[in-house]
Amino acid sequence: MCLDKIYILQTGVSLKVSTIALQKLIASAIHKRKFPELRCTTDLYDYLSVVVCGGAEGLIERRQRWIDQPIKAELLAGQPVSFRSFCNLFWRNLDEDDPDGDEWQKMIASDQFYFQLTILLNKLRIAERSLKNPKSVLSELSLGSA
Repeated sequence: MCLDKIYILQTGVSLKVSTIALQKLIASAIHKRKFPELRCTTDLYDYLSVVVCGGAEGLIERRQRWIDQPIKAELLAGQPVSFRSFCNLFWRNLDEDDPDGDEWQKMIASDQFYFQLTILLNKLRIAERSLKNPKSVLSELSLGSA
C-alpha cells in the first residue's frame, strides 16, 4: 500500500491513507523548531487519516455494527477519518468473510506500508537533526510521502 494513493477494494470501495496531517505537523515543527517525540512507526498513526473516495455507503452497510455516527457522517461526506478510528472498523477475526476488512488488514500489514512509514519517520528525524545544526539546509529535504 502506498500512502496518498487511491486503492480500489474488491467491493468497489476506493480509499487512500492520507499524510496531509503529518505534512502539516512537519511544517509546524520546522516553523516552531520543536518536534514531537515520535519513537516508532506506529506513533505516526496519529497523523494519518483515511479518505473513502467512493463506495462509502456499502462500506457503512457492511460495517454498521461497528460504526458510530460521527465516522459515518465523515465517510459519507468524503472527509478524512483518523487512521486509528478507521482501523477500529475492522476486527481481524470477523473479517474472514468481509473482503473490505480482509484487504484492509493485508494492506496495512504489508512490508510496503511499513517501509513507507519508516521512511517518513526517518525524514522527520533528519529534519529534527537539521534544525539542531544551523548550517544544514532544510529546503533540500524532500518531505513527500516516499
